[in-house]
Amino acid sequence: MSRLALQALVMPIVMGAALAFAPTADARPSEAERVKAEIMAKLHAVEERLARGDSATQIAGFLYADDVLLTGEGEANARRGMADAVAGVQGWMDALGPNGAKGCKYSIPDPVVASAKTFGSFVVLKCKANPPVLPEDMNLRMTYVWQKYRDGWRVRIELYALGNM
Repeated sequence: MSRLALQALVMPIVMGAALAFAPTADARPSEAERVKAEIMAKLHAVEERLARGDSATQIAGFLYADDVLLTGEGEANARRGMADAVAGVQGWMDALGPNGAKGCKYSIPDPVVASAKTFGSFVVLKCKANPPVLPEDMNLRMTYVWQKYRDGWRVRIELYALGNM
């Protein structure tokens, strides 16, 4: 077989294999996946801050926008602004008991809504029991709406309730 005939036979096979394993546009993360990864990184940073014992003021200042709106199960009224966010975080931390926030982990179940500057999703926060103050695990399901600022992502709206997803 001539060299030219061999090339004509082998080239379609080689090109087909190359195309089969070449990255496609679908292989790259979508905008939603990319932003979700950024938000998860922020939530993991919150977990780290909780584990090292940061105060409610530090946690709220890192997580929430100054004009955040928070509302939840059993609340007579919504809370607005950083002072209310700090009070809410402190109340939650108190409910977990001493060092109870160290056993908390976030996750984001699908679906999500995302763009370069906004992100909306459910967020699940599971905190391990911390007897005697917290005799059973605490599971919170939340809806978070985030906005991207110069210094990173911040929660603008939070809706929370006890329970699993």
